[in-house]
Amino acid sequence: MKICVVHVNCEELSQDYAKLIASNFDRVKRSDTEVVHKFVARLRRAADTVFAFPIILNKIDVVQRMVEAEAEGVDAIMVACSGDPGVIEARTLVDIPVVGPMEATIHLSAQYGKKIGVVTVQDPSWAEYCETMVETAGLAGRLAGIEKIDIPSYVAFTSGFENPAPLRESILAAARRLVDRGANSIVLGSAGLSVIASDTGLAKVPEVGVPIFDTLSVGLKVAELRADLHKSLDLPPISRIGVFEKLDQKNRERIARLFNLGWTRVQPEGQ
Repeated sequence: MKICVVHVNCEELSQDYAKLIASNFDRVKRSDTEVVHKFVARLRRAADTVFAFPIILNKIDVVQRMVEAEAEGVDAIMVACSGDPGVIEARTLVDIPVVGPMEATIHLSAQYGKKIGVVTVQDPSWAEYCETMVETAGLAGRLAGIEKIDIPSYVAFTSGFENPAPLRESILAAARRLVDRGANSIVLGSAGLSVIASDTGLAKVPEVGVPIFDTLSVGLKVAELRADLHKSLDLPPISRIGVFEKLDQKNRERIARLFNLGWTRVQPEGQ
């Protein structure tokens, strides 16, 4: 099986971070799963991914990488961002499973207990975005709350990777606050926090046995599951009734020309 992971920053910026992600994936993926990485062409600042305007522009790059990945024969695709950018859009273009790790993790965490807590970064825009994602998943009534770490993002995702112990403790402290508010499970609403958590062995609140979910690792496992079901049972990659109705080839090509996307191929060989 081959899973493509699409990163939301350019390769020059993301390559060291991608190595940490790959190390975490090696702990959870099946032995026969190959993970391939693709990177967007333009966005160079991780801080841009918490603002709405750069996000919508970056989605075009993300979706283009996903379309390329399908043409190259992968079995499923996942975006390496807890905001799930480009997932909805790509699902209307490709015929393989496209996984949003935050969506997947929110739904999985709901199976571990009634109330879900989300630990995320300090940025108010991202904390609100995480709440919106829980609402979109239909689980707003089961949200115990959202807690932010006490380390600024510019520190957490620079020196935090070199010395992860303080960041790990900050995640754990936020998780404990959510447990006090009634959370039965904790979702890490940040790809960066997820990487640090798994890299440091943080998977639960130890005193009470509450799970802490690494969003990216859950996303990869869900991608494997959905690829298996798609291939072995011929389940559709997504429902084509509603928002994920597939855009036909003629209109895909027309829109690619209209917005000067430069896509020379917009479907896999043989289709």
